[in-house]
Amino acid sequence: MDVKNVHFPELEEGNKGAGLGDKALGEIPIEVTVELGRSKLSLREILDLKEGSIIELDRLAGEPLDLKVGGQLIAQGEVVAIDDYYGLRITNVIIK
Repeated sequence: MDVKNVHFPELEEGNKGAGLGDKALGEIPIEVTVELGRSKLSLREILDLKEGSIIELDRLAGEPLDLKVGGQLIAQGEVVAIDDYYGLRITNVIIK
């Protein structure tokens, strides 16, 4: 087998192609999740769940809820009612 090294030409600073920009990426739909809280249950506890069962969460009433994009925490907020729907009022943006 004959193996040869490949040599690529050096790119000059001024020879850049068109960029994507905010407009191209701004229309891509991304799933956003609001997390009320978490709990760990055994498989037996899950199998015993029925209507009326209560699961205790790790968050206190009145604590801010987490807003996640792709599983990454990006903000926190509080629950609001908008007509017949729930919403989230952002109170803290998490910048990392």
